[in-house]
Amino acid sequence: MSFSLVKDSVVLENPAAVLFDKDGTLIDIHHYWTSMIQIRAKLIGKHWFLGNSKRSSVELALMNAMGVDLDTGRMKPEGPVGVKPREYIVHVAVEEVCRNDHIVNDESMELLFQEADRVTAEDLRPLLRLLPGADTLLKKLKHCRIPMAVVSTDITSRARKAFEILGLDQYFSEIIGGDKVELTKPAPDLVLHVIEKLGCSANDVVVIGDHPVDIKMGAAAGVGLNIGVLNGLSLASAFQGLPCTIVPDLTSIDILCTHA
Repeated sequence: MSFSLVKDSVVLENPAAVLFDKDGTLIDIHHYWTSMIQIRAKLIGKHWFLGNSKRSSVELALMNAMGVDLDTGRMKPEGPVGVKPREYIVHVAVEEVCRNDHIVNDESMELLFQEADRVTAEDLRPLLRLLPGADTLLKKLKHCRIPMAVVSTDITSRARKAFEILGLDQYFSEIIGGDKVELTKPAPDLVLHVIEKLGCSANDVVVIGDHPVDIKMGAAAGVGLNIGVLNGLSLASAFQGLPCTIVPDLTSIDILCTHA
């Protein structure tokens, strides 16, 4: 088997596994997270600012703090949502509420985040849009019998739920979020966890992600190939100096295999 680009330059022979980031790589991060963050902000506003004239402005400030560019309605490349772990985002929201004359802690904020999880879990589908080429690439990898996994900063249960709803969970031997490891991206823990489960060599593993933290994670784990895709948060300039191959989107990646 060969992992190749559309220009027919083979970049990794006989890959043992392909590990995908979730948001921005397989799933449209801008649609998913702007929707989710707005739900979080409205729940926070309702809980602590109901009847307060500042409620609307606080909700917008919360969305901005969690990573939504209020001018474009898209996610900021620097996050923190989509880049930092959940507990970091929880604390960012706490700081914003405290700046507006309420004393709250991370534990009470996490309960509001969990409420947002429950609300969206009832019907997560409106938040999910698959990015171009994702379905085709997953089918090709399965056809070539190459194991696949998802490594995400999202919580594991939510990541699994997303792929179940999309009918794509069947493709992955492992779907793991940042809550299942000691250190999340850019630390190598997520990748090392999957490699240990699959029993393969890091040199034979491919990591595909839309953000420098994905590439840094793969490099720290010593994988054989990192691929940065530009259909998520980051521009090509963000990957400058990092050990990776850059492609516009997943349609630019192909798999060549000799068996059926």
